[in-house]
Amino acid sequence: MSDAARGQLHTRVHDDVVGHAPPGTEAPDIRLKPLLLTGLFIVVFTAVTIGGLRYYYNRQGLGPLVQEARVFPPPRLQQSPEVDLAAMLKDQRAKLDNYAWIDREKGIARMPIEEAMRRLAERGNAAYAAPLQPERTPTLGSRGGASSRVLSPGSGPGTVNTPASSQPGEGTP
Repeated sequence: MSDAARGQLHTRVHDDVVGHAPPGTEAPDIRLKPLLLTGLFIVVFTAVTIGGLRYYYNRQGLGPLVQEARVFPPPRLQQSPEVDLAAMLKDQRAKLDNYAWIDREKGIARMPIEEAMRRLAERGNAAYAAPLQPERTPTLGSRGGASSRVLSPGSGPGTVNTPASSQPGEGTP
């Protein structure tokens, strides 16, 4: 038998340029015994590893990373929450039911909520209109303001400088 035919079932010429394996070099089926032994080894190895880790952790007991939870005393923020809640509600009700100054210098006052609702109802739809805002003009030299107070005619933003137009019958032909 020649060297080319060794390991082959037949010695026919085949096309190895295309990438086909030479015919007859592979067994036609899968051997089941090595495959099952490999799977069994993986299962046994995993079971032994998990069992060993469980044994190790059970034998160690509580380590430095696993400690029992400490119980802290509850915070003592309020001595009597019911009394504090009643005082807070009384204070809020007093603010809703009485007049008081918020800022006397700016003329801002607080009024009872019933009175405020009555006044809104009297105003009707006008109560929901946007308040008038004072017109504010930017100061000179600012980004929104002009550099001088009065603009000359035709020199505003967006104007185009064009040459002076000639009178009919004058100028170049």
